[in-house]
Amino acid sequence: MNTVRTVLLSGAFCFLPLVVFISCVAILSKEYKLWKALLACLLGMLTVLPIALLQSAINGMKLLNLNGLKGLLISAIVLNGIVEECIKALLLFCLPASVATETKAKRAFFLCALTAGLALGCLESFIYLIGGTQKIGLRMLTAVVIHMFCAGLGGLFVFSVKNRDLRILPLILAILTHGIYNYFAGFGEGTPYFYISFVAILFAALECRVRYTRQ
Repeated sequence: MNTVRTVLLSGAFCFLPLVVFISCVAILSKEYKLWKALLACLLGMLTVLPIALLQSAINGMKLLNLNGLKGLLISAIVLNGIVEECIKALLLFCLPASVATETKAKRAFFLCALTAGLALGCLESFIYLIGGTQKIGLRMLTAVVIHMFCAGLGGLFVFSVKNRDLRILPLILAILTHGIYNYFAGFGEGTPYFYISFVAILFAALECRVRYTRQ
């Protein structure tokens, strides 16, 4: 009984940001339909399995058996940047991108992309928490947030493809930013390099704003 209660409390804690985000955006944006938000959540959570499988396969085959700081950076960009962001972008193609006007369509699609990234981040946090990972609160403020904003950038790329106005830079930025974030986050809190990962999060947030406005 205590185990069930622990799982429920853990789930409530990890998914609280997702619930708050969906509730607030649904109130503030008329284009943000609940069924689209739920579909985005499902798509975001579904990415966990293919991401884990592909990352395990790459590690198992030792395709990135690199040494040194440069090797770690390349591994982070490939495993966390290319693998995670490309899989997220592929599943975002399942989201519809047509409402009354192109501006409203872009806003709705972008918000759903953010939702998908947030859902993925929250599910990962839940998995890590159940697995015994400590300092889950810090992860909620870092890894979950980078997932959300990088998914937003990937969503802008997907939206551009759907509207035959290819903009690949947002996806490239998502890949590089996510990889750089993981690289510096891997140094641990005891080093000054760890806090550069926060700069990557801020950069992703700003680029979401910039790319959304310019597209």
